[in-house]
Amino acid sequence: TGGSGGAGGSGSSDSEDDGEFKSRVESFVSETEVTWEDIGGLESVQNRLKRAIALGAVEGTPSAVAATDRVLMFGPPGTGKTLLASAVAGSLDATFFDVKLGGLLSKYFGESSKQITALFDLAAEMSPSVVFLDEIDALTQSRDDNSDQTSRRVLNTLLSELDGIDKGGDEFVMVLGATNKPADLDNAVRRRFPERLLIPLPGVDAAEEVVRIHSVRGGVEFADSPPTTFAPDGVDATGAASPAAAIASACVDRQFTGSDIEALCRRSVDAMVRRSNPDLVSVADRGLGGARDYDLTIEPITPRDVGTAFEQTSASLSAAEISEYDEWNAQYGTGPSARSER
Repeated sequence: TGGSGGAGGSGSSDSEDDGEFKSRVESFVSETEVTWEDIGGLESVQNRLKRAIALGAVEGTPSAVAATDRVLMFGPPGTGKTLLASAVAGSLDATFFDVKLGGLLSKYFGESSKQITALFDLAAEMSPSVVFLDEIDALTQSRDDNSDQTSRRVLNTLLSELDGIDKGGDEFVMVLGATNKPADLDNAVRRRFPERLLIPLPGVDAAEEVVRIHSVRGGVEFADSPPTTFAPDGVDATGAASPAAAIASACVDRQFTGSDIEALCRRSVDAMVRRSNPDLVSVADRGLGGARDYDLTIEPITPRDVGTAFEQTSASLSAAEISEYDEWNAQYGTGPSARSER
């Protein structure tokens, strides 16, 4: 993968360069214990990813049955794209390369092309592998005549490596791209991903799952109050069977992302902790040893705690921003619509 050089020890220099690039790529390897059970909702997206995994692993299939080893996930920030990529790697017990391309380009500018080649070489070597290219738009923003040579070279290298995935041997390498800005993607890169899945805002069922993950499953229960009391004023939660369901209805009504819901739960728990431990501030005066011996009181989350959290949490996306994802999905997406997923 090293560049060609002239006489006078260039082979040794290239070998050293290859070793350096490989060492950098190894820093992208991330441990993951995420499973499909950690994902709140997104059943149809999960199923498409699982089918892609299965087709990529099955041997002896007819040539007309093409494996989908390159999947682009796009959608608003905080909807679970990184979590889904982690679940793919975790379910396969595969080597997980978590690469933020924007950071790679800025940190190794001028060497990014060689770095990308080294990434895919090592992914094949450490197969089975999942290569997660986050912020893929950072390297693939629409080209124009003003693009500098380095950026074009990096882009062409990425395109070449993506093409090479189909032509590999027995190695299992799955590439997952992710972007919050699908409209900025270069057309050639978009075409390299035959599966393009919108990761939308969570619907009620998915939102309820996220609430449960960050409350009940995290060791904090809800108070034994009518479910409707956990929804803020103006939200109809009369059909909610639990506090989590009522909170979920309010989150969907306000068009919260998964990250917004997680933040809401965190603030609800924080309100409970402050209410249940009024002397917590003074504990810090005891020093680290004294704080470690403090017996933290954990009580159920009350409607008031949740109400306080809703006052502190707002949607991170506007309706106009959300509609832009729907429009791009209608034109280029291959998965379900946002409406059907929700």
